[in-house]
Amino acid sequence: DLEAKLEGHARVLIDVGTGDGRFVYRQAGAHPDTYCIGVDPAGERMREVSWRAGRKVSRGGRPNALFVVASVQALPEELTGLAHTLTVNFPWASLLSALVLPEPPVLEALRRLVRPGGELIALLNQSVFDDRPYAARLGLPELSDAWVDDTLRPAYRAAGFEIRASEIVDGDMPHQTSWGQHLTLASGRRTRLLTAEAIG
Repeated sequence: DLEAKLEGHARVLIDVGTGDGRFVYRQAGAHPDTYCIGVDPAGERMREVSWRAGRKVSRGGRPNALFVVASVQALPEELTGLAHTLTVNFPWASLLSALVLPEPPVLEALRRLVRPGGELIALLNQSVFDDRPYAARLGLPELSDAWVDDTLRPAYRAAGFEIRASEIVDGDMPHQTSWGQHLTLASGRRTRLLTAEAIG
């Protein structure tokens, strides 16, 4: 029962597109008062970390971590309104497209996960967008400050997110995933840090 698992925790973090789940595992270890939930449609990738999290605490277990196999298009109702913080770390393929084109149904689905006043933190691989021929082949826009202001802000606001900041970060990330760490270590890639507040 998820409600019982959440008891005694001050905050809830949900990481969408969690991949191998290592980010959630690390966050759960660093913040025992936060219940950390990783969501990804590829359950196989989360299997090892999920197994580690289920062990005894003395052997690396994380009783405050949970891994859910689900796509953004079919999120469990039990997760609705839980997140104080929603993270999307270096998304790829359809999730990346949905965040930057953007696609209202996906933004609305993400918004349903977050309680009012909660935050969305998205780390995007800016280098993909800076390589215009490559980005064009993927059907991605030029992710410029103007695109954020003119296209993303109104779309996110309509979905219930107010973008508070959008900045380019070089070097170490505020928090890292295995995938993100690989990206940032490879030839000085740039990252766009997008933060938004859940409104309404």
